[in-house]
Amino acid sequence: MGYLVFMLIAVALFSGFLFLTYYEARRGVRVFAAFRNDLDAQVARAIAIVTHVDFEPLVRQQFQLLAAHVAHDIAHLFLRTVRAIEHVLTRLVRHLRARHGITEGPNATPRAFVKTMREFKRELSSTRPPISEV
Repeated sequence: MGYLVFMLIAVALFSGFLFLTYYEARRGVRVFAAFRNDLDAQVARAIAIVTHVDFEPLVRQQFQLLAAHVAHDIAHLFLRTVRAIEHVLTRLVRHLRARHGITEGPNATPRAFVKTMREFKRELSSTRPPISEV
């Protein structure tokens, strides 16, 4: 039944086209002339674009741009997820510390090796002239 409907629509459109061309040829005037002239100009412009534009690099560039946006959105989603998990875990640790009476200890003093290296760096930087930036 569907095929019959489509066939009738096609036959009606073709018959309308034939009648319109006959009517225009007999009267010597175009029906909807302004609209059809605009449509003809737009079709001519579209044909010129299709024949002169190389679409392969354009499509490749647009696909790369789309892939970059999708990758950025996925990375942003993962970052927000990790931050949410970090927030929950931080609250859990604070709650457990408060519940068990654990306090954070002061930072330990640096070891002797670290102190020696720090002094060596200071001495080295004080004996060398500063390097000018170019």
